[in-house]
Amino acid sequence: MNPEEIKKIAASTVRIALDEGAETVEVSVLSDNQFGVTIRNDNIENLTESGSNAIGITISRDKRKSSATSSDLSESSIRRLIHEAVELSSVMDRDEYFGLPDKDELGSTSEDLGLFDFESAEISTEKKISIARDLERIALKSDSRIISDGASFSSGLFASAYANSLGFCEGYRQTHNSIDISCAVEDFQDGGENTGKKQSSYWFSTSTSFRDLDPVESVASTAVERTLRKLGAVKPDTCEVPVIFDEVTARGFLGSIASAVNGGNIYKRTSFLADMTGMQISSPLVTIIDDPLIPGNPGSRPYDSEGVRSKKTTVVENGILRSFLLSSYQARKLSLKTTGNAGGISNFFMKKGSSSIDDIISSIDNGLFLTSLSGPGANISSGDFSQGGQGIWIIDGKLAFPVSEFTIAGTFSQMLSGIVMVADTLDWRTSIASPAFKIEGMTISGK
Repeated sequence: MNPEEIKKIAASTVRIALDEGAETVEVSVLSDNQFGVTIRNDNIENLTESGSNAIGITISRDKRKSSATSSDLSESSIRRLIHEAVELSSVMDRDEYFGLPDKDELGSTSEDLGLFDFESAEISTEKKISIARDLERIALKSDSRIISDGASFSSGLFASAYANSLGFCEGYRQTHNSIDISCAVEDFQDGGENTGKKQSSYWFSTSTSFRDLDPVESVASTAVERTLRKLGAVKPDTCEVPVIFDEVTARGFLGSIASAVNGGNIYKRTSFLADMTGMQISSPLVTIIDDPLIPGNPGSRPYDSEGVRSKKTTVVENGILRSFLLSSYQARKLSLKTTGNAGGISNFFMKKGSSSIDDIISSIDNGLFLTSLSGPGANISSGDFSQGGQGIWIIDGKLAFPVSEFTIAGTFSQMLSGIVMVADTLDWRTSIASPAFKIEGMTISGK
């Protein structure tokens, strides 16, 4: 289905719900087509191709909200859903904060966000399988020690529309493409504490446009390099040293900050950043932005999930917390204005700094280049951070040897304040992006 077809369904549903007695109505309609193939040892291990439709209806009467969803877009089904939602609203508790956004906040950006790629929509199944096969073949050929854990190609095409009883009705299409490979290697290196174990890693590329995917040769070589560099990893001594978060671990750290500035966690007071607007929460080197208007990026969108026009929000500016990320409901709870973040973050990123990654590494005499984090120890409520890690030890400004089986600990506040160098590159393969950065000192618990 195309956006115009589903916009008609959304607009029609709003009219029917109002006729049934709803006071406010919101309707989201989605048409989604997904493809995925995984190759292991040149065989197709998994292949899925699916199409689905969905409609979500939220109505209210006297501030009593109810919702209903279905995969059936027929008018008879929609009428039944609306009838059930209206009946259900009568038994719901009244919520004085519930309501639609202000009418002047609604709208869709006129900018071309590059969300839809015609070429992506026309790639044959045979070509997608061939790309996944090439990705695995190149990785296996590059080093005889590499074991394939699977190479994949996945893609999607969806069309969505949103309408509400204030007269808003818009829709758009979006494509996405992804290639990835996971590698393993037997760790038979002399001297390493992991001898007899397997080391593994992965790499991937994603894009709304097929032609903007990284070359398979680049993805394969990066996955192989990240796997082989773990051979012979040892447990480091317990100590406090400077730590460099690479772009992967920095992205994970920034994901926790995204949760900490989410309006839901703020009004529920489950974030260490509650009540800290306008305060210095980080090093002046840190500026964090949520921007849904970056063309072609994974999190770009013309409006949020309640029809509020997309706009850029500076969350942290030179270390000062400027704004939370809010839906209209969360904003009312906090006596603030929506930031257009119903549905969550868009493109959430830390701005690039001025240091090359080589300069950051060479600035450390004895420290850690952190490449992987694991475990659930990032607590945005208490602000405590303690996770398992893997990485490469730095000696005299050079990457020296791999390390694993340690815990890295601190608090989010200490970590944010301790950032002393920020790298000059940004990796936009997901909707959260961060340059690598150096923290002055963190506690490593090893042997």
